[in-house]
Amino acid sequence: MARFFVLLAVLTLAACAPPLPAPDTRIAVSSYTTQPVNAPVSTTMPVAAAWWQSFGSPQIDALVAKGLASSPTLEEASQNLITAQQNAVAANGAYLPQIGLNPGQPNVSRTAEPGGPNGFPPYTIYAVGGTVSYDPGLFGARKYTYENGAALSDYQSAELDAARQSLAGNIAAAAIALAGFQAQIATTQDIIAVEQKLLTLLQGEYQDGAISQLTVLQQQAQILATQETLPALQTNADTQTDRLAVLTAQLPGEFAMPVISLDALTTPTPIPVEIPSEYLANRPDLRAARANVAAQNAALGIAIAHLYPDLQLSASGGWVGETFNTLFNTTSAFYSLAGNLLAPIYQGGQLHARKAAAQAQLAEALAAYHDAVFNAFGQAADALHALGNDDAALQTAEQAKDTAVAAYHLASQQYELGAVDYTTVLTAQTLAAQQVLALVQARTNLLLDVARLDAAMAD
Repeated sequence: MARFFVLLAVLTLAACAPPLPAPDTRIAVSSYTTQPVNAPVSTTMPVAAAWWQSFGSPQIDALVAKGLASSPTLEEASQNLITAQQNAVAANGAYLPQIGLNPGQPNVSRTAEPGGPNGFPPYTIYAVGGTVSYDPGLFGARKYTYENGAALSDYQSAELDAARQSLAGNIAAAAIALAGFQAQIATTQDIIAVEQKLLTLLQGEYQDGAISQLTVLQQQAQILATQETLPALQTNADTQTDRLAVLTAQLPGEFAMPVISLDALTTPTPIPVEIPSEYLANRPDLRAARANVAAQNAALGIAIAHLYPDLQLSASGGWVGETFNTLFNTTSAFYSLAGNLLAPIYQGGQLHARKAAAQAQLAEALAAYHDAVFNAFGQAADALHALGNDDAALQTAEQAKDTAVAAYHLASQQYELGAVDYTTVLTAQTLAAQQVLALVQARTNLLLDVARLDAAMAD
């Protein structure tokens, strides 16, 4: 009966953890909107795990899949997660019974005590046995160790998710940017073809004596000016191609540049202008920050537990004899039971200093979490503002392009009829080219902002 009460007392102490207040990791804002109060809004939907598929591009889907499967950055994050999980298992294992056994063959020792009181001659001792020890983890040591390991594992898991989303976002952005530069190159080449067609017409008129050579030279200069923009566009396209190669764990020289149609990429309709805060709460960086707070809170619990007494229970037993034949007789059996309760009295201030350090680390983790929340809302706000502004810019660019192209066609027709001079045609031509390229850039910017918003909200 006495043993029962001793065991009950030990288990009670083991479960007796000094209470710690739960850190406040709430997000107080219910939603963020770019519209005035009481204005009709379009709320975003929760972002799908594979949000990049919403662009409807098999090329982007293939690039992201390749990157997620091959990225050394993700492999590093994955190994960090495994390390955290195994460290948690090891830390928790310290509070499980520890069992040790001797090897299969008995231990043999040879002893001689000729100078003893009875002049013992040399003799041999055969022994085989084992030990069992157990640390119940009093005053929450076991509880907080488990919570610390679990939180650190959650932190690395969130870091892995963050690395995945960051990689997917970078690949999608590079692919969209590449599609934009490819579209600008194609548009510029189309403009050059139109300008070359007009040059051919002007050369014929010059040969007929209808116009001066100056008009021909002006058109040639316009073509050269347009051609001059191609190398920079090609450099930008090559840069994005090389970036995609690196992001997908391929050498740039071995990477096949994908052809992505900018016009084929889809955009959300209507453009969202509000984000509920619960969508941001599951961002990997916020989950990692909350897990870090939980880990530091548990570390504080461990530091506090070390201020209280620690109990070590141990038992050993086996068989011992002077001959191998008598080793396993019942009379050769032995055992011992021990309990060691150690209360810290004076440790040179180490334990209290470690508690104070743990409190500071918890405060630091909370500050980092709140900073991460502000950054999350800042990124979402930037993405929402940019998305709304670029949507308006795209609509304006479409109208400007249509108007400029119509003006150019009209000027060309009137020039052929002799109603206007060539300067009017050249001006209309230049403006139309600029508006066509501006439309391509506006559409590229809108798609990039969609990717930014999705990446900012992905969990």
